[in-house]
Amino acid sequence: MTIKAIVFEVNWTVWSGKLDPAKWGKGRSASKKLEDNLELDVSDKQLIRDVSNYSLEIRLFQDIPKIIHDIKKRRIPLGFVSKDSPRAMCDRALYLFEYPDENHKDRTINSAVDYNETGNGDFISIFNNVKDWAFAQGQEILFFDYHEESLKVNRELGVCVEIVSDHTGVTWDIYNRALEKYGQGGGGGSGKGPDKPYYGQPKLGKLLGEGKFSKVYEAAGGSDAVIKVLKNWTTEQRRRLLEIYAVVKSGRPFDPGNNQQDQYLLMIALELRNLNMIKELKDPKPEDFSGWFKMKKIEGTPVWRHHLYKKHPFGVEFQEFIAACMHLAMDAIEHVVKTYGVEHCDAHVKNVVFDFDGDKPVRARLLDWGIAVKMHWDGSRYIRGDDFQLIVPQYQDSKPGLKYTPDEFRRYWVGWMVKTKYTAFWMRNANAITQKDGQEFLKDLDWWYHRH
Repeated sequence: MTIKAIVFEVNWTVWSGKLDPAKWGKGRSASKKLEDNLELDVSDKQLIRDVSNYSLEIRLFQDIPKIIHDIKKRRIPLGFVSKDSPRAMCDRALYLFEYPDENHKDRTINSAVDYNETGNGDFISIFNNVKDWAFAQGQEILFFDYHEESLKVNRELGVCVEIVSDHTGVTWDIYNRALEKYGQGGGGGSGKGPDKPYYGQPKLGKLLGEGKFSKVYEAAGGSDAVIKVLKNWTTEQRRRLLEIYAVVKSGRPFDPGNNQQDQYLLMIALELRNLNMIKELKDPKPEDFSGWFKMKKIEGTPVWRHHLYKKHPFGVEFQEFIAACMHLAMDAIEHVVKTYGVEHCDAHVKNVVFDFDGDKPVRARLLDWGIAVKMHWDGSRYIRGDDFQLIVPQYQDSKPGLKYTPDEFRRYWVGWMVKTKYTAFWMRNANAITQKDGQEFLKDLDWWYHRH
């Protein structure tokens, strides 16, 4: 059986003691917010006390950091629950306590959490939420608790429940016996070859970034590639991905409807197909995907690192600079369409890097090919393919089959870039530009459509 999530009650299971809102934060020097009364002992990193009453404390059980390290190494989603303690108090404790990450550097336990269901509530509702988020059946979830009453979620939902002693919490031996009892985990199955999650994954270098669904690393021993590793990949996901990939590879539209799992897998399938088409996918072949892929490392400088990007958005210097960047990005979009038959549909400045000659941008390179569709250049017009575009960013009219002359195509995308950029300005910094001024400004974009 596959373990798709491992969940812990926090009180008496992860730590000894209970974060009781009726008792904590009641001393003479107590802060109004209960969570502000939690303080990590300066000489003992596994002990938290109530600053208003030092007789109240919780202690992280000894093996918990090692267990969390192993769970993250196996890429099994991690969750914490509590029906007796406020979420803010639990979150603060999980922030103060640490575990060793994959590079054996101390990180807050809170940063390792995939599913946080701490706070008052009944476990049936809590585990129905976990089932939805983990795309899991009850028997694919392993739950550690000290409450015998938690066996109710086993009876009603089929969740695998391990009851532990409130004197020891979850020990390394208890954890490993549970894995052997219910399944080895590893993020999803014991298949062979690419069916085995992360089969053939190369050695990873420095962690470059992390999102909700994946992490990106430098390739160890090489500077020309990066490796993207999806979180919590499973054999079942691979099998469904191959079905979806076969459709998008053929150029036929695949509509996932409201199925969140299919939506997620469609984005992966499109990114693999697009990277393969533009010759930036290094390894493995899309059909051999097992939860990771190596792609070409794109060199360049983000536009926001240039000093002209810091000028006022209504100023001449900024507009001439950013317009030049947008037209170079447009050049890159057209080049890829004509060369490989793929249209990048999300080329805002976050997804483009540049070469600069002083204050002059001279070349643009595109990043992030998850939102892109097939497009054909027939010698006079650009013709969009029939891909189903799951995400259609604001201001786009990205319907299948639309045709554009080169001038229309440039106007379409440059106009979208300007609207996207200036909308972001008034959304994030009302002091720089108001929404009213921004909307008035966007009524006439003729100047932007021409190179200067």
